[in-house]
Amino acid sequence: MLDAKEAVRPVRAGRLRFLFTPTAQKRTLFYLASDAVVVLGASLLTYAVATRYAALGSEQLSAVLPYAAAGFVCQAAISFLLSTYNLKWATFSLNDAPRVALPGIITALVLGGLSASRVFETLTPWAALTWGLLDVGGVVAVRGAKRFFQEVIRRNPGKRAIVVVCGDSCYFGLDMLRKTTRPGYRLVGCVDPEPRNRGAVVQRLPVLGSFEDIEQVVVRNRVEAAFVLLSANPLFATGELHQRLHDLGLEVQFVPALADVINNRADIGSLERQTIHELTGLPPVVVDQAAMRRVFGGRRILVTGAGGSIGSELCRQLARFDPATLALFERDDTNLFYVERELRAGWPKLDVVPFLGDITRVDDVERAFGAVRPEIVFHAAAYKHVPILEFHPAEAVRVNVLGTNFVARAAIENGARSFVYISTDKSVNPSSVMGASKRIGESVAMALNGTAGCRFVAVRFGNVLDSRGSVSTVFRDAISRRRPITVTHPDMKRYLMLTSEAVLLVMQAVALGEGGEVFVLDMGKPVLIRALAETMVRHAGLRPGLDIPIVVTGRRPGEKLFEELLTAEEGTIATAHPRIFRARNGRPGGMPALERLEAALASADPEPLRSELLRQVENYQPDTGCLNGRPTASGRAVPGPGVARSGFDLEAALAGMPAQEEET
Repeated sequence: MLDAKEAVRPVRAGRLRFLFTPTAQKRTLFYLASDAVVVLGASLLTYAVATRYAALGSEQLSAVLPYAAAGFVCQAAISFLLSTYNLKWATFSLNDAPRVALPGIITALVLGGLSASRVFETLTPWAALTWGLLDVGGVVAVRGAKRFFQEVIRRNPGKRAIVVVCGDSCYFGLDMLRKTTRPGYRLVGCVDPEPRNRGAVVQRLPVLGSFEDIEQVVVRNRVEAAFVLLSANPLFATGELHQRLHDLGLEVQFVPALADVINNRADIGSLERQTIHELTGLPPVVVDQAAMRRVFGGRRILVTGAGGSIGSELCRQLARFDPATLALFERDDTNLFYVERELRAGWPKLDVVPFLGDITRVDDVERAFGAVRPEIVFHAAAYKHVPILEFHPAEAVRVNVLGTNFVARAAIENGARSFVYISTDKSVNPSSVMGASKRIGESVAMALNGTAGCRFVAVRFGNVLDSRGSVSTVFRDAISRRRPITVTHPDMKRYLMLTSEAVLLVMQAVALGEGGEVFVLDMGKPVLIRALAETMVRHAGLRPGLDIPIVVTGRRPGEKLFEELLTAEEGTIATAHPRIFRARNGRPGGMPALERLEAALASADPEPLRSELLRQVENYQPDTGCLNGRPTASGRAVPGPGVARSGFDLEAALAGMPAQEEET
């Protein structure tokens, strides 16, 4: 049976926990009590200064107490009015100081007026100035005491860590980092990209050195970990920085840029977005914001394929420039749901009109265009996966060619002024059905230019990073699962660009185009896919070829080692934007023979359709060497019944791999 004292202990412990559990009421009472002490202390010190430190007896105290009481009542009332008692004690910052000081300043003015009116005969109006300085200083000191104790007095025994900032704007993240890294790390200083900042002190952290001497900083300060505060426009190569920190044996953590957090892009791919500019050799894209607001502001705009990678990003960027209506045409109901929800949450005043439909059905297209009557149309709907479409040429032609024709004619019939066709580098000297179908779609758009006053332009670019099913998403999935990365050929190269930047340049092309142009985006130098894979593995803190094997599997159907942006006959003409060029001979002669394509679609045999594509697309060199067998999701043919298995066997190769394989 429990002793009576033992039975009382849990009750007392519960009362103590309740006493120290923070609540809004307890916080207000604490602030009131602390203000009372500060006001009384300020009043006593003011009286001592005014009377030249005369002895404080009962007579003098009776003169001070009314003064202090009036000051406390006035200050408390103003504090409640300004809601300064609602501020959390643990998060007090310099931004809160003016708000906390204002009640004391107003109270000092009130006391000065009362003294001038001879309400308080002992103290002069000038004494209120002394009182105000003491009171404001005391209140601010009390409010900042908890943070001062936690961040200055109390020592953190965790790992010694440095903060690497990629630009001046990153310093605003130090306060957040200091709070979120406890108790496992102890920040000892910063590394700044500018050598001139060496020796400065930022938020009590010394700048220990610059990027050039980071090795000496790590050794001299016994650093064990590094936090890299990313910036939208870093002042140095973040990929090279990561490699150097990794080689020093540091635990490296990257903190996304504040702009990425606000735009909901703070994911595992943030570092690839930082270093894509290093791989391509180009700086981030800058566009004329004012020009795009003039073009898109107040306009009715329709985007086909609005749920896809390009289409959804187009919708996000267009929403920034206040269109009158933004219509979303998409055949996948789930994708349509998510993009509409995102737009309504981010831009609640925007008129968003979703349409669930298929561009290959004329009724769906006419219903959407008739309801909105768009002034500007972005045609982003397309089938894009090269290997899959090699096995399904009819679907490629149905969507990428006939669907484009339906959308273009609906735009003309409903009075659109501009039509933008999203093309691809795979349409240049195509070796795939996908490329050939996009080339014909480009020809359809160019042939209709000027019809009923509608300007048609096409924008041609290469692969976009982080689009669904793109190489970067496949690599990242393999890295997260610690599975081998497959590269189809060691010399495979592709033009790469961020989705957001490609979309911004597409929008800028609308402002530049007069009609009939095929615009080509400057995507920098082509990137070796194997180099991209190795970079992504290193960014994950792993070793390419050792922790994550990189396996060459062989070229897939329809793939080329390198995709061109121009044909041999085409040249480029510079435009007003340094990253956008116009193809010199980019205008096809006339409308493709769509009737013959439709007739070929009626055949169950794909060969007549392939022959018609070959007849209509100049420089088309179909790749039919890998089409024997069944199609797979990745496009690699699997032998059918009775067909001998040949070629590269990935699983068999991996089974024979040693546990640690040197990178080749």
